[in-house]
Parts: sequence; C-alpha cells; structure tokens
Amino acid sequence: MRRGFCVLVVVLGCGKPTAGALPAEDAGPDVASTLPAPTASVRAVAPPAPSSGSPAPAPPPPTTETYPFFRKTSLEMDVLGRLVGDAPELARVGSELSFFDPQDGSYVLRSTADRQGIVFSASPILWSPEPGRQVLVVAARGKTASFVAAWWVLPEGGYRLASTFVMLGEIAPVALAYRPTERTLWWTSCWQCPGETGHVSIREDHHVVIVQD
Repeated sequence: MRRGFCVLVVVLGCGKPTAGALPAEDAGPDVASTLPAPTASVRAVAPPAPSSGSPAPAPPPPTTETYPFFRKTSLEMDVLGRLVGDAPELARVGSELSFFDPQDGSYVLRSTADRQGIVFSASPILWSPEPGRQVLVVAARGKTASFVAAWWVLPEGGYRLASTFVMLGEIAPVALAYRPTERTLWWTSCWQCPGETGHVSIREDHHVVIVQD
C-alpha cells in the first residue's frame, strides 16, 4: 500500500435483504506467499454519526441454531456484485470486483508479530459474533479501492448490510484473521503493523462495527 491513503468508514448500513447461495466450507489455513508486500499506513476517517431521524435498523433476532465461531465460505461473484451494488456505502469501490489471491500472503511478509494459532483468509468468512447470529464478512477490492464489509445473515434468508470499511485509492491485499477458538475477528494488510490492522467487532447494542486499530 502507498502511504497516506484515505479510508471511508461506515459503521452501520441498512437496506433490503439480498438473496444468494452461500455454500460453506470448513475453516482452515489460507496463507502462503512469495510476492512483495505493500508498504503503507492507513489514515482513518471517523465514521459519520447516525442521523437522529433515521435510526439504524436492529440486527436480526438470534436463532436457536448453534454456529461455529468461524467458517470459510465461497461466494459467487454475481452475489458479491449484488451485495455491493445494493450498498450505497460501497459505491466508491468502483467496478471490476474481485477477491484477493489466497496464495498472496503479503500481509505477513513484513510483520514480525506473533501469529501462532492465527488463521489468515482471503475467502469470505461466516462469523458468529454472538450465539444464534451469523455475519458474512468479506475482504475484497474494486477498481479503485479495497474494502472490508459485513452483512447479517438473515434467519428468513438473504443478507442485510451491517458495516463497511473502504480504503480509497488502494487495492493492496487485505486478509481476515482469527483464532478458531475465539470470536475475535481482525482484518489486516500487514499483521499487527501500526495502522494496517483493525477489528470487526460487535458492540453492546449488538451492532457490528469495522474499525482500524
């Protein structure tokens, strides 16, 4: 990544549910690399305050299902296109959507931080931040920006936008990172490097936020 690029953060998103098939696969390591790493630091922009006249919709109610904390999943590009297209918060990512190369691994090349037990994934993740709830989390890129976005998986089918984090002007690889035995979820372009790692987390009011550490 280049230094000093701009980040657009949207804490909460809303919109009509978007349908699409989402076959799941088991979680597992997804990291290898021989490519050069990016060299940048993220400049974050504070998220806009919610409008008092338009309160954010409540997250979907929890189900009685028991979900694993994390599962890698596949996502068809046309489904990703519909999800992004239905989210005005992601309009700046541009066209030509694509996932990052799972064999890139540049997010660990410059890092000296301990990564024992950490799974890095370029694949979308089904994340269960709370019992009975699932969130689809995606790290991907468009023509003009990289982004991390989260959608609630709705009990009745489809998805509802929960949160977005857009890195304007940058298309360097971003990975999702987690320990399978904990609910904590990170995104990173350089593991634990200052300004290049953040969290996808859930607040006490059950809303999802994506932030830079």
